[in-house]
Amino acid sequence: MSSSESATAAVSKPVPTISAPATGAVQVAQANVPAKLPISSDASSNPFFSSAFPPGAANPNPVAMLGPSAPPPVEASAPKGPAAYRQANVDGPYIALTFDDGPSPETTPKLLKILEERHIKATFFMLGQNVAANPEVVRAVAAGGNEIGSHSWNHPQLPKIPVAAADKQLEDTSDAIFNVTGRRPIYLRPPYGAMTKSLEAHIEQKYGLSLIFWSVDPLDWKIRDSQSVYDQIMKQVRPGAIILSHDIHPTTVAAMPRVIDTLLAKGYKFVTVSELIAMNKPAPPKPVAAAAPPGAVQQRKKPKQTAQNTPAGQAKPAVATRPAPAPSPASATVPGEPMTIRPGGTVGIY
Repeated sequence: MSSSESATAAVSKPVPTISAPATGAVQVAQANVPAKLPISSDASSNPFFSSAFPPGAANPNPVAMLGPSAPPPVEASAPKGPAAYRQANVDGPYIALTFDDGPSPETTPKLLKILEERHIKATFFMLGQNVAANPEVVRAVAAGGNEIGSHSWNHPQLPKIPVAAADKQLEDTSDAIFNVTGRRPIYLRPPYGAMTKSLEAHIEQKYGLSLIFWSVDPLDWKIRDSQSVYDQIMKQVRPGAIILSHDIHPTTVAAMPRVIDTLLAKGYKFVTVSELIAMNKPAPPKPVAAAAPPGAVQQRKKPKQTAQNTPAGQAKPAVATRPAPAPSPASATVPGEPMTIRPGGTVGIY
């Protein structure tokens, strides 16, 4: 969100996932033919972004494609229908950098230079109001071969507003991106990661948008320190990760050269969200415990001691109490489940 934006509440990070069942199941809803913002494929161009013009028609505002100009680094097929993603199950050390809340005329161009120098492509989830205010920066992002996704118009919690208002947030943002680039996004990152099952299904079915969450959060919106950004990304990154960060914060942009160089030295390869999704493979099935062989002796549980079976004169043993389980971390909240609200007054996040 922009620096002037203020939110009274924020929602914890969700974990819809496409990894093994042990880490959660992917939230998938097959889309019907969308009534608005049609998503069509053009085999001669990037398959992950819709063509805004009929075959043979000239683009009145030609810019570089929003998606990667080169095919994915490994052979893969595009996902079938919209879905929700937190990370990917991939064979190699592939990861995706994503940046929210921009573009910013001050910090986004600096980030683009960092990416260009290292031949890195990223995915930018933009606010519609910032797209409209900074069209030249949006063109520069697209011209660099980066992807552009929607982050709503002005960063509300979409489940907290009427569906018609949420539709307007998405439609206005899509129109703003289309007016600058000639293409509409097919990815949405919900502000704050806030989502419900019903709204997710509505967005997927009406607009054909896939929802992109994250698996790495350096909390760069909260701790404006480049060293902290670096430390948190290094601590959380894994193959298939989707890394969340914000190109509106100077401390985040300042951390990126070291982050990228260190990850490259570790053997990681940077891809766009589209490339990462295309490389995703089904998670291996969860192992099932083997059944006991026939005739196996089963141990009986010791009977609990009660007043009826405690010998006379013998003190009743103290009852062992198990400590209450620790509350689930914020990152364990699944979109569509009851949302956990951050303390009031928190601003500038996600």
